[in-house]
Order: sequence, then structure tokens, then C-alpha cells
Amino acid sequence: MQTPGLPSQDLDSILRRELLPGEHLLWSGRPQPGKLNAAFAIWFFAIPWTAFALFWEAMAFLPWVASTHTPSGIQWSFGIIFPLFGLPFIGVGLGMLWMPFGARRKAAQTIYGLTDRRLIRISAGRKRESASVMLGQMGPIDVSADADGCGTLRVQTGTGRDSDGDRVTERFEVLAVPDVARLESLLLERRAAVQL
Repeated sequence: MQTPGLPSQDLDSILRRELLPGEHLLWSGRPQPGKLNAAFAIWFFAIPWTAFALFWEAMAFLPWVASTHTPSGIQWSFGIIFPLFGLPFIGVGLGMLWMPFGARRKAAQTIYGLTDRRLIRISAGRKRESASVMLGQMGPIDVSADADGCGTLRVQTGTGRDSDGDRVTERFEVLAVPDVARLESLLLERRAAVQL
């Protein structure tokens, strides 16, 4: 399956245009959409959810289809309310089924870069989104990698509070990039140089 995305040279030029005056690009990488298969785990929940929502909708329409006489007022009311009640649940189910494909599509339109000053993420879909974290703002780093070296690097950038008041750790993630160990080593070198 071909995932729509921008050609490498277009993403590279977008990344280079994002650089500040005097900033030097040390590393760049694109996520491998095929490595995002974990996103499909949501289907263990989404398929039964959507199947039940579709079953509900079919059962709600059954009286309309099977009836041979004109429905009474109460049957008429419930005949409209029950099918309408099921529609949002079908929408949520279809949305969950689409999520892994959306993640792969976004990955195909994303590029990461490490400069002598910061770590950058740019997504160039329908609208361009850019995020970065300065080397001096980075906390602990954790890396997970497959046998082929492709992996994810997470940098702790701070802590905050969620809507319930619970403490949450904020992270900047570089997802599913090849040779993640090289990125980690360059990042640690640059961070050590900044702290001197």
C-alpha cells in the first residue's frame, strides 16, 4: 500500500528553510511508516465497538423494514430516536479504524532534524506544523530500537498537570527513524557541548 507523502527532497528543503540564521543541521531523518504497526493495536477495541454499533443500528432499523402496518406514534418516535442514537457510535468506531492509516500518512509527511541548537519535527500535510525543543531544555532521554536499528527516541521536556490535576511528563518524540542510535549519540554530544 502506497502511503501518500512528500518526496524526500521537498521535506529536506522545508526542514532547511526552518533553520535559524547560523544554525547548522547535524542530522535529519524521516519516520518509517511501516514501523508504525503498533498503531493497529487499537483495532482490538475498534472492531468489536464498530461491529456492535452496526448491529445496534441494524436492530434499530429492523422494525421499519419488517413492519407490515403503519407504526403508532410511540413506535414512530423510537423508530427515529434509536437509529439516530447509534450514528455517533458508528462514527467513533470508523474513526478508530482509520487512526492507524492516519498515523502512517502523517509519518510519510514528517521529517525530524537535529541542529547544533535544537531538535525539530516538521509535518507538511495540508498545513505545515513545526515543533522544536532547545538542547538546554532537554531532560532524560530514552530510546527503543528494533534489531535493524530503526527506533524511537523520547526526550523529557518538562512536567505539567493534566485536567484532573495529576502530574504528567511532557516528552518530545522522534518516532520510527532509522539508525536511532546515531541520533542519540549526536544528541548527547551536542547536549554535553552546550552544558560546558
